[in-house]
Amino acid sequence: MSCLKIKIVDSTLCEGELAAGVSFTVDQKVEVARELDRIGVDVIEVGRPAISDEDFEAVREVAGEGLQAEVAARAWLSAEEVEAAIECNIDRVMLATSAWKEASNRLGLSWEKELKEGIKAALERGVKVTLLIEWASQTALQDLLVLCEQAVSEGADTLCLVDTSSLLGPNEVRSLFEEVKKKVGAKLEAKCYNAMGLAVANAIAALSGGAEGVHVAVNGIGEGPGITSMAEVAVALKTLAKIETVRLNGLPRLSMLVEKYSGIPLPTHSPVVGDYSFTVKTGPRMDLALEGLNVLWPIKPEEAGRKVEIEVSKYCSVKAIGNKLEKLGLKLDNEQVNVVLKALRSRPALRLHGDMDLASFVEEVLGIKPSVEVPKRIEASVMVQCTSNIHTASVAKRILSIEGVEEVFELSGEFDIEVRLSASSIVELNERLDRIRAIKGVAGTRTRLILKRY
Repeated sequence: MSCLKIKIVDSTLCEGELAAGVSFTVDQKVEVARELDRIGVDVIEVGRPAISDEDFEAVREVAGEGLQAEVAARAWLSAEEVEAAIECNIDRVMLATSAWKEASNRLGLSWEKELKEGIKAALERGVKVTLLIEWASQTALQDLLVLCEQAVSEGADTLCLVDTSSLLGPNEVRSLFEEVKKKVGAKLEAKCYNAMGLAVANAIAALSGGAEGVHVAVNGIGEGPGITSMAEVAVALKTLAKIETVRLNGLPRLSMLVEKYSGIPLPTHSPVVGDYSFTVKTGPRMDLALEGLNVLWPIKPEEAGRKVEIEVSKYCSVKAIGNKLEKLGLKLDNEQVNVVLKALRSRPALRLHGDMDLASFVEEVLGIKPSVEVPKRIEASVMVQCTSNIHTASVAKRILSIEGVEEVFELSGEFDIEVRLSASSIVELNERLDRIRAIKGVAGTRTRLILKRY
């Protein structure tokens, strides 16, 4: 990397809100901004104040929090948008424009006069300027350089090149940044969309080509395919370049918070922050993981605020099952553990959901009860009422992604959806109910515990 200090510019509250179905409240933006600041991001892009009074208020509220991070707002190049952003008492304005003639002509955009006036207005009020160049990867290099040079001459201290249409691979991204870096004396940043699944790789390539910062979002959320995931690029930089950026152990909490407020379910296999990203299932890997080796991940789980999880199944090793059962208070000898493993392999389709299922299975096979109390399995029926402006099917699909949800039905009548849900404790049940209630489009719920099955 050409720069040992990489700037992390988080756009969860701005770009992330452009993801389909997402809209954050003012209070939610403030809460997420505080968490972003706690883990050490450098810049927080909060929103576009000119869009609405609520967006204006959100940016101003975050700017008044006294955060360590710079607080930024986005503004397309117009006097009204720039003025609205500056009025929020921000540290930095992201001036968005395009040097791609095809887009500029069709949208009726021009930048020559507006760029000069916008940068001047910001600098006069003590606001730093980043020029956010949309469709940079589709722009003729000479046109791009003209825009960059003009912005720098007017006083912009940072240029962000955006691969809006995800057209480039890592080699092309690196070449583009090297070319611009040679000709333009300003700090460069990269914003990479993820339509080809290359957002993280392209961000790393941009840094190799001379960029000093990357624009990211928690869980990678953003318009269309989303942008570079903060967790993934932070771990990649730590692993590949030994560069520390944000505090990794704060990522799981932040990820869950954004998942809750955005209503966008995080895939369980998502790197670093997914529910099962540090779960092992096969014997050899389990044994090595229990010895503290990094068998499926580049960092120790504890560095990311996680721990190794063992899923008991037909693929397990004797050592792993013994370790898992010992934590439940069942200290078995190898012969007994082998009996359990043989029983598992005789029923290969069996799925054990949590510790209670495992303890019950061992009791069935060996007749041995755990010496410590294992939380009982709790089942509930949750009736969900949806808002009138949302598709019930989209809410149902999001509910299905929540761990512990077993069945989902669409209904007629007062409620729109019924959910059959299980958990190992009341605390866990309440957490899962909170995730259902946080889904966009859920107006209310009614929960009943299931006492007995027949």
